[in-house]
Amino acid sequence: MKPPNVEITVHNLSECPFFRTHDKINGEVIFTPRQQTSVEDISIELTGVTKTEVENMNSHIATSPPKLEKKFLSMQHPIPDFLWDTKRLEPGQTYRFPFTFVVPEQLPVQACYHQCAHHQIQQHHLRLPASLGFHSQNTTQNHSQSKDMSPNIAKVCYGIRFTVWKKNEKEDKMKKIHSSAYPVQIMPLRCENSPILVPPKSKYYRMSSEKNVSKGVMQRSSGKFTASSNQPPAIHLQSPRPQSGEPSTVLKLDLQFEPSKEGESPPRILAAQFQLRAMTFFALEPWQDYPDLSDITTWDRQGFWSEYVSLQPEADMDLEWKATSSKEHDRRIFTTSVEARVSLPSHQIYPTTFHSCLVSRVYALKVILFYRAHGKKRGTSRLSLSVPVEVC
Repeated sequence: MKPPNVEITVHNLSECPFFRTHDKINGEVIFTPRQQTSVEDISIELTGVTKTEVENMNSHIATSPPKLEKKFLSMQHPIPDFLWDTKRLEPGQTYRFPFTFVVPEQLPVQACYHQCAHHQIQQHHLRLPASLGFHSQNTTQNHSQSKDMSPNIAKVCYGIRFTVWKKNEKEDKMKKIHSSAYPVQIMPLRCENSPILVPPKSKYYRMSSEKNVSKGVMQRSSGKFTASSNQPPAIHLQSPRPQSGEPSTVLKLDLQFEPSKEGESPPRILAAQFQLRAMTFFALEPWQDYPDLSDITTWDRQGFWSEYVSLQPEADMDLEWKATSSKEHDRRIFTTSVEARVSLPSHQIYPTTFHSCLVSRVYALKVILFYRAHGKKRGTSRLSLSVPVEVC
């Protein structure tokens, strides 16, 4: 049986290569059979599928990692009535099927039916997740990860699927005789959420960090240096691949130096390095809680992947220490605050933050402070923070 000629086109891709919430996806399926084809049904649907793969680290036997594929979205488009008069497609004749889909804001309730730690988790799981691991038809998929900093074993895929069915008289059921798909990229709109409550022993975030500042041959401690921060405002994107310098956020750093004795001065801040960490959590069974706030010692069929991208602050940090009297100690405490605006580079794709049943994408801003004890002429120490940030 000769395969038919099928062409799926999406008309409005030239204006924008991705779709947001409530956008219309307009297109057409052009179907030309090579021989006479009896059909029972034809379907055109907008589909959303999650694909995950997790290796079993407890097994010593070399086997293929288990895989899971779950469809969470299926929106059907009606087919013209003229087909049902004959239920037969003639060879060489071209049939055109226009379609229009509107990107939904929410998934149907049955898309998340598993147990959740609390109601807010299910609310997140019923929001449309962003495309992850997207490859257009003009790119190859022979890469371990894609431009959106995700692994090849965790994907959220959307597409227009065209399927032709015929009736199997022997088994009295439908038989698929052709199926084609066209991938589309979806980046849903999302509102900024309240700052998350980071657990004290989080593996992924560090809101505060402290180190002893030492100097001299004997490495005598001159005091304790502490840096802390809070979750900054969300980074709002107009496109998953932004123009350079467009999306940004401001990170405020609070620094404190508690001298070991009167007369000690705060350390000198030499430089600051900023990075965005993209974290992808994926699983073979549904997450019952936020994976970035969960205890990883309970993980069994879950996986994790992260990548960093360097960020450039818009200006140098200008520090000015202020000395204040401490009620708890008989010496002064030095404090200062500084704000740094950082922008996302344009060479990456940034899916919006989301939590779905099987895959989550979250982000963190990492800052590394390089410093040197006062009066010390060489040597560099470092202190780092990693604070959550949303991409909307």
